[in-house]
Amino acid sequence: MNFTHSTYQRNAIYLGVALGLTSTASFAQQPKEATEPVTKIEEVERIHITTQRQAYRGDFSSLTSPESVSEISRQLIDNTGIAELTQVLDLSASVSRQNSLGGLWDSYAIRGFFGDENVPSGYLVNGFNAGRGFSGPRDMSGIEQVEVLKGPKAALYGRGEPGGTINLITKKPQFDQQGQVTVEVGSYDKLRLEADFTGELTENVAARVIGFYETGDSFRDTLEIDKKGLMASFLFEQSEQSVWHYELEASRQEIPFDRGILALGGNFDMMPIERFLGEPGDGATTTEALGHQLQWQYDFSDNWYVNSGLTYRSTRLQGTSSDAEVSPVRQMLYYDGRTLTRQRRARDYDTDQFVIRSEVSGRFMTGAIEHQLMVGVDYDLFDYDRDYRVYRAPALNTGPTKAMLHAIDIYQPLYGQHELPTPIPAIVRVQKQKATGLYVQDQLQLTDELHVRLGGRIDWLEQTLDDQLKGFSAKQSENHFSPQLGLVYQLKDNWSLYTSYGEGYRLNFGTDSNGEGFKPNQTKSAEVGTKFTLFDNKLDITLAYFDSLQKNIIVADTLNPGYHTAIGQASSSGFEVDIAGQLPAEIDVWFSYAYIDAQVDKNAIDTGLGVSIQKGDELLNIPENSASLQLSKIFSLYDNDLTLGAGATYIDKRLGQRGSDFYLPAYTVVNMFAKYNVSSQIDLKLEVHNAFDKKHFTNAYTQIWVQPGDPRTIDFNLTYQF
Repeated sequence: MNFTHSTYQRNAIYLGVALGLTSTASFAQQPKEATEPVTKIEEVERIHITTQRQAYRGDFSSLTSPESVSEISRQLIDNTGIAELTQVLDLSASVSRQNSLGGLWDSYAIRGFFGDENVPSGYLVNGFNAGRGFSGPRDMSGIEQVEVLKGPKAALYGRGEPGGTINLITKKPQFDQQGQVTVEVGSYDKLRLEADFTGELTENVAARVIGFYETGDSFRDTLEIDKKGLMASFLFEQSEQSVWHYELEASRQEIPFDRGILALGGNFDMMPIERFLGEPGDGATTTEALGHQLQWQYDFSDNWYVNSGLTYRSTRLQGTSSDAEVSPVRQMLYYDGRTLTRQRRARDYDTDQFVIRSEVSGRFMTGAIEHQLMVGVDYDLFDYDRDYRVYRAPALNTGPTKAMLHAIDIYQPLYGQHELPTPIPAIVRVQKQKATGLYVQDQLQLTDELHVRLGGRIDWLEQTLDDQLKGFSAKQSENHFSPQLGLVYQLKDNWSLYTSYGEGYRLNFGTDSNGEGFKPNQTKSAEVGTKFTLFDNKLDITLAYFDSLQKNIIVADTLNPGYHTAIGQASSSGFEVDIAGQLPAEIDVWFSYAYIDAQVDKNAIDTGLGVSIQKGDELLNIPENSASLQLSKIFSLYDNDLTLGAGATYIDKRLGQRGSDFYLPAYTVVNMFAKYNVSSQIDLKLEVHNAFDKKHFTNAYTQIWVQPGDPRTIDFNLTYQF
């Protein structure tokens, strides 16, 4: 990929789509010149279908589906004032933050399992795999709803994690013309602009354009961010049965690489949370994404439909960073207590992903038994070009100078005091993964109360690797069947019991430092729970117990940067409570609690840190207890709506470094907001995040890579709707 040319193309897309839609919309609204008198006989209201069926889901109510799903609505996202996916996922206690590569991507674990920590956590967008590239933290503009799909779903989605997956549902075009513009200012010189326009282009075509721009400083010294993006979508109602959706995504972010602070020996007061230990001269890391998604939905009848589509997405990450060295034989800090040895790393990652999927779903009867059948096929091609370069200081026993150590004084940092060392190639390789899957699911309603779900998936997987630095190639092929079973018993109209079991299977990316591939990752997961509604179905409650097992887990080999190492097997079990809806007195509530016991099941060696991992050790960054509570209520003030809300997130202590007793402390963060509808078109909103200025730490990889959370911030925004 010629990235300079790609960037030029992307800027042209930003401008061209915006101007094109504006001019088309203006043209569509021009009155036609009458050539002869027209007699209006009848006014017929046209009903437009602007929603979109989600793949792999089927047509089930929550109470008849043997799975736990948390749906984070747009209203809840807006109330909390969240702009990034990782922060949205903090609302679900089942999700915990993981190592985000210095803030460059979204990384999280669901029910204790994190997948491959060397690449961003995968997620779905409208049912398509879309989170595997290097596009930076996902912005929430353009997202209508976030679904946390928990439990053993890999038998349908394929190549997933036993804890579940995330599905982002995008905002769709509407035929009613509407729009809004939001301006937000806040702490650390934050400025955010966001615009959303939608409307009819023709009788059968609607369009939507959403754009955002954000700039500002950080509470971390010397750091600034700059990001922008555009989403454009079209909806074409070809007929009453046939509907097409097309979506464009383009974004660019400039993000400083930031490993956080040091907390040697668990001393979290060792330095201010503002102190930056990287090198400002490295500049920001740039991430870019360009994606296209096309879907076709065709209703054969009231009972049968086909949902097909394809997506293509390219991403790039490019930048240089100075990171604290983790190897004890090179790290001067362990000897003099103040001189930090740093690596210097240069990354140029390029990905292309193509996904195609087709699914047929419908209902039919065999005697007295009703079937809800889903049959589908998908194909996923992922290309990953990686140029990774590293400068590492020589061993301390060779007597290196501070310049050779690329050192910085942690108590009196002086940036730019030495010439920046030049990284040398460590990995130059091209990797490709191909995956073809065939899946089927049939849910049988045996009686009015009893539902049985049977399903499975066959995957044909292939991976190739071309290491241009070491001059070798490797190829790996696998195929596997993943079953899925479920049972639902509906006790009452508003109460059901369920249980489910599923298995998953996916190839592990990359090789170890000797060029050897890894055994595929395999998972098993079981769940039992109950769902019910209260207050005339205004409040949804789900209780669930889960038990999961994952084999052949790989992690970063920090002794050999850019390579992986296997740590074997882990298990996770726990209990969840999810409550969402409205309480009496019209109080909106969101509550999520999770107890998670996640641990290593086999002894292993972490070659990066040079430590042994014992059976029973906790998994990294997984809290045992976590909870999120959000409340809001609308009042009347001078005949206009005033919405007041508050929320709290609790995170238990977590292991912060494998093979150690280093734990991140527990914390509770409180947020508040107030929104006032000045008129039917103007809203004013005040947000206070971390209202009590709680010092906290969100995740860590070692005691010298600890990520502090944001202190108190205050944001004010104005929204104009038309």
